[in-house]
Amino acid sequence: MAEWQKIGVDLGVGAIAGGVDQWIQNADEKRGLDARAAGTLAADKKLSVMKQYGTYLNYGVPILAVVATAMGYLKGDMATRLCTVGGQLAGRKLTHQFTTGAGSNVPSAAYTAWQRTRAQRSYDPEFDKSIVYKVGMM
Repeated sequence: MAEWQKIGVDLGVGAIAGGVDQWIQNADEKRGLDARAAGTLAADKKLSVMKQYGTYLNYGVPILAVVATAMGYLKGDMATRLCTVGGQLAGRKLTHQFTTGAGSNVPSAAYTAWQRTRAQRSYDPEFDKSIVYKVGMM
């Protein structure tokens, strides 16, 4: 039979780590956008990996988990949980760094499109005159 308490703790630890990681990543991206808007960071530059708080979470947790396990501070299920969470966090950060080309996202065209004025947009002006019908479920 399954050990539901262990499964629940595993899910809880993973959910907390994932939630905190996403929250910090969103905050780092906002800091990068704010720095670009303030002019302290060039529009074509990205926030340095060392200036991102996510770097310390995503690499710090696995390092601490491995060291604490090796020194005998963590044992059994908790050691396995924290090492697994650490591996997930490090893998997520590495993937993010290499798929975006650096440590933080540059604002995409989709993100900055709403900031352009109506005259700067490149869609057909006839679109404004069109009628949109909303079809509901029957």
